[in-house]
Amino acid sequence: MKQYSGEAIRKMTELFGPTPTAAYNWLMERDCRELIETVACIKAGRDASFKWLVDNRFYELAAFANAVMGDKDAFRWLMQNKSLFWAATANAANKDKQANSWLRQHQFLVYAELAETIIRFRSDDSDISGYYKPPVN
Repeated sequence: MKQYSGEAIRKMTELFGPTPTAAYNWLMERDCRELIETVACIKAGRDASFKWLVDNRFYELAAFANAVMGDKDAFRWLMQNKSLFWAATANAANKDKQANSWLRQHQFLVYAELAETIIRFRSDDSDISGYYKPPVN
């Protein structure tokens, strides 16, 4: 499983914002397309993005995206494969306060921020939703 720097996760988080171009470019330049596809999958439920993740063996991120969307089997897969911070981030994105606390207690602050951003993105009164259009394959 690929490890990501805090900066890469911050750039992933920026993709949920109104002007994601710089973050998108940063991730592409550093060979982190999988983080872009994960966000596209979460934001728009893009089957093509999910397929890309699976075809390129980014199973952990595919499971994370599905867990964020409420798939309990994907969450279990993350736990069984010891992807605790991704599992906690998915739960925190689904408004689990204990998961958010766990992320903060264990210093996974960029993941806690990612979860909080996903919550804001999904909220009806969000001022950031609807701006980002994922890249065309």
